[in-house]
Amino acid sequence: MFRLFWLASCLLAAVSGDARAGYLDENPDEVFASVYERIGALPVAAARDPFVWLRLEELKREPCDQKSISDLALMLDKLGYRRQAADGLYKFVMNCGAPITALHRSIDIYLKLTDYPRAVEVADEFIRRAPTNHNAHYLRGVALEGLKDYHRALADYSDAIELYGADKKSIASRVFLRMAGAYAALNKFCEATAPITLWVALDPATRDTSQTRKIIADYESQGHCATSTGFRKESFPLRGQKDVVTVKVAINGVSGLFILDTGASYVSVKSTFASRAKIPDAGTSEITLMTANGQSKARLSRADKVALGKLEATNVPVAIQSTDGKNYGAGVDGLLGMSFLSRFEVQMAGGSIEIRTRQPRK
Repeated sequence: MFRLFWLASCLLAAVSGDARAGYLDENPDEVFASVYERIGALPVAAARDPFVWLRLEELKREPCDQKSISDLALMLDKLGYRRQAADGLYKFVMNCGAPITALHRSIDIYLKLTDYPRAVEVADEFIRRAPTNHNAHYLRGVALEGLKDYHRALADYSDAIELYGADKKSIASRVFLRMAGAYAALNKFCEATAPITLWVALDPATRDTSQTRKIIADYESQGHCATSTGFRKESFPLRGQKDVVTVKVAINGVSGLFILDTGASYVSVKSTFASRAKIPDAGTSEITLMTANGQSKARLSRADKVALGKLEATNVPVAIQSTDGKNYGAGVDGLLGMSFLSRFEVQMAGGSIEIRTRQPRK
């Protein structure tokens, strides 16, 4: 046993000695020319780090070794060669096809470097390879926000929320806060309340706090947002197939029949209804909606006013369906979703759904 340990130690020392001699004596630009063609050249000082040198040797032997590129990027980041780490991860995926997690890490580094154009470029590739990855859309939204392209950032934040899946309660608050901030940057303060009220509505027991109410109130104050005042409520019986509730809603003064849907992020309308209600479509961003029939595309716009009986709200985010078809059923103009409902308290009890104005916390 001792002899085996001694032999292993000698072998390790010999390998380490070869690497040490290499990184001290040889020219890395020549030794790793083939590796640099795939991941980009490294400064000589970085390449001569013994740990980096060994990873480069591994990539020379195995050009698409995922562990080697991961370890190399970590060390380059630690040594302060962050751009080289981000470049290497991105180029590795472009040459080897995987892993897409390397694109996530690459974007993170570019964001820390405030290189927003490069972060958008890598995020575009991330989304091309994984179009339903919610992290990819969130990261591109952050990069676009850095470029002050708030309209496109809003679409990506919306997609990040929609593509997360059914358990939206577990989405980090930063996604909703960033989306609200993007609206605010466009001076759309009333619309900025929608992501915050949605986040609260997903878990009102713990999120309906004085802090979140202050954030909402500040946006409402800046936007002079008109909403129902005093205590008002509307109640609708649950009946019919699968408790589907249809309600009469007026959008921009135009009446329509809508399905009340607390699972929908937006008030969604058919394009024909949007035209009648003069909901603007020009210049809007395309977003993804998750529906009972799967994914669909829509245009993110807003309605000046939405009224459900005595309950009213202004500047409400609205999704205009790209194709009408038979999305909601005969005679139905759309969904009354959370971009309106989250501004109120919604409760189900006694075979009815009750919607009422929010009351001050005691």
